[in-house]
Amino acid sequence: MPFMDRESFIALLDSFGDPDDAKVLANARTVHARMQDAGISWDALLIPAPGTAPAEPDEEEASWREPAPPAEFMPSEDDAADAALIDRMLAEYSLSEETRRELLDLKADIAAGEFTRQDSKYIRNLAGRLSTRKKAG
Repeated sequence: MPFMDRESFIALLDSFGDPDDAKVLANARTVHARMQDAGISWDALLIPAPGTAPAEPDEEEASWREPAPPAEFMPSEDDAADAALIDRMLAEYSLSEETRRELLDLKADIAAGEFTRQDSKYIRNLAGRLSTRKKAG
């Protein structure tokens, strides 16, 4: 996962108490950017306190609810950022035709509303791997 090593992430969080507001704001933005790049939400990052559980729906509400699909197959949370990341990879890296086609297909999935969290995680991981390679030029 890009930029999500535990030690540096905790150091950024610890800096939120710094008296220099500019430093705190810059570090908060870094935390936010790292989470977005890694495809992680606060809900996924923070676990509930022991002994707490989400409230159960009452019987009437539960009777009409369909089970939700697994989270990885739910729609992506930030299609615009995912599309921009795909565009950046296409523009900045020497990619095989197969990888280019796959990225274009994923961008079409975004436009069609068929892009999932699993797809988002895939492109973010691919971008992380590509960032260690030499850019096209």
